[in-house]
Amino acid sequence: MLLIRKEQMEVLSAYMREQFEWRMVEHLRATFPDRTRDLPNERIRVVVRDSIRKAESYGIEYEDDIRRFIEYLVIYGLQLDTQAETQWIGDILRRNDLDGTAKMNLIDSRELEALRVQTWAG
Repeated sequence: MLLIRKEQMEVLSAYMREQFEWRMVEHLRATFPDRTRDLPNERIRVVVRDSIRKAESYGIEYEDDIRRFIEYLVIYGLQLDTQAETQWIGDILRRNDLDGTAKMNLIDSRELEALRVQTWAG
């Protein structure tokens, strides 16, 4: 029987988290080239690391959900949960009746609806 000690799990977890951080740096560079062009990789990684902690504070745990959360941070700014223009995002993130995936799905739905309204109005 294979036994994995707690210390081994912590090392594995730290390694997986670091790999995710670097994948996010690459993803943000590819998805938002104009916003990341002048930033060194390590600066983007610090923002990603801080954003992961912020996402986790809202119960957002899965990589895909964290990726979506970070994308919204890039689009709307690091204070998207507290600034007046995006108060609706903060309201969703602070809900206790939704898990992280449901929160991100609701934000995506609201964002998509706003885009539809802009398309029809434009």
